[in-house]
Amino acid sequence: MKKLIVAGMVMAGSGLAGIATASVITWDTIQNSSSTVDNCSSNAGNSCTFNKGGDILKARAYSTNNDSGSGAFEKATISVYDGGIGVRNPDQSNEGSSPNHAIDNYGRDDVVVFEFGNALFHPTGFMIGWKNNDADIRAWIGGAGLGVGYDFTNAKFSDLSGLGFSLFSFNDVSTNVLTSFNTNLTGQYLIFAPALYNTGGADNKYDYFKISQIRSEPGILVVPPGDPKPQTGEVPEPGTAALVGIALAGFWMSRRRRS
Repeated sequence: MKKLIVAGMVMAGSGLAGIATASVITWDTIQNSSSTVDNCSSNAGNSCTFNKGGDILKARAYSTNNDSGSGAFEKATISVYDGGIGVRNPDQSNEGSSPNHAIDNYGRDDVVVFEFGNALFHPTGFMIGWKNNDADIRAWIGGAGLGVGYDFTNAKFSDLSGLGFSLFSFNDVSTNVLTSFNTNLTGQYLIFAPALYNTGGADNKYDYFKISQIRSEPGILVVPPGDPKPQTGEVPEPGTAALVGIALAGFWMSRRRRS
């Protein structure tokens, strides 16, 4: 019976360990990827959908309506290139013009919004596959209370904190190297934009880059309206293995009292 108790304790420990460890999902956001299928519609306000083993990542593009980075977001065109995701804002009529089809802050500031399907995810890192001149990048994690398919039209960078986002800043990001967030934050949205171009600042450079990879751990499924029960994601239900161990211990104590 002691062996059963030990086995129950081991099961409980392994179950709790499973809760703390989740598999990382990697979406490759580049053309002709062998591991991620991309499907993009066209024109301003379009979207790209990436499917990695059933885990859906959607991407949309916006740009500010002025050149200072303080303006409201309006819909832009998102595309997938060899180096990753790029954006063409309404001022850029020639999509093939390089480097202006990248995510950049030359003129209007480009914005890419990633949405994690119908679940809250824990972003762990990202990668850029191409850059020109410089790649100072801002990223925001959050938006858990915004619901599915939130339209950021007319929002501003200054509004994101009030919408439940936390800001991360990365200077001179290297290509084809994983950049980690180093945070426990979860959210339904992950937003990228170049750093604000400041002619009076120390970094007097325009930023151009393309996002080639997003990495994230799964979180908790968002409960649709009217669903009577909250549902968990891929993480095992907490306490299941622990309850097995407790039940075995109780069985042993009951047998001991009877004897």
